[in-house]
Amino acid sequence: MSSAPPQLRGNLKSAVAEIIALRILGGTYPPGTTLPTEAELLGDLGVSRTCLREALQMLVGKGLITSRPKHGTSVRPAVDWNYLDDQMLSWRRKVVPQTQLLAELVGIRELVEPEAAALAALNATEAEIAAMREALQAMGIADGNRTPATLDADVRFHRLLLAASGNALMSGLGACIESALRASIGITSAPGVSDPIALGQHAGVLDAVAARDPERAREEMRKLMSMTRALLVNAGALD
Repeated sequence: MSSAPPQLRGNLKSAVAEIIALRILGGTYPPGTTLPTEAELLGDLGVSRTCLREALQMLVGKGLITSRPKHGTSVRPAVDWNYLDDQMLSWRRKVVPQTQLLAELVGIRELVEPEAAALAALNATEAEIAAMREALQAMGIADGNRTPATLDADVRFHRLLLAASGNALMSGLGACIESALRASIGITSAPGVSDPIALGQHAGVLDAVAARDPERAREEMRKLMSMTRALLVNAGALD
């Protein structure tokens, strides 16, 4: 067997899964179609049968494909795809128009985070509130400027808030929220775009959570999300 092509060197299973996933997400293999045969994929990708089968199993787990004896491997309807999986989020970023993806990501944040803040006001432990306060302090270490460290702290604050909601399923949306944050900040940090970290608004959310005031926590998070949407609109990334 020939050695794997350059784009597949490294974690072969994940790389093969990504290549096939991008073909599905990009429309080369539309829903309802059958993937090329195993022999064809092996010849195309230059990997072992074991590697290919493990990669396909990854895609089964993400709802992209299904395999049946004597029928081959087919692409499942898009309604079955696990869009909130962190790898799926990463893959879709490579094939979906940025404006569409951002609209989806901001939309889910606007639906989820205000309610997560309200629930956190009811359910957060003192340890979780302390951890959010530490994340907020870390966001301010660069005097309001964006740095990799402040971005990580921003992401940590929001993921901690989801966890503090007390709803494990809501906490499971953390990868989606992180992807939304990193994508939007990458745009609003561009030269010529004013992107304050909004420490005061984050502090308002945390203060309401610490005060056990769910209505105020919900409203403070809505204000923060309105600021985020306005920044992206001004940057031309959202309509």
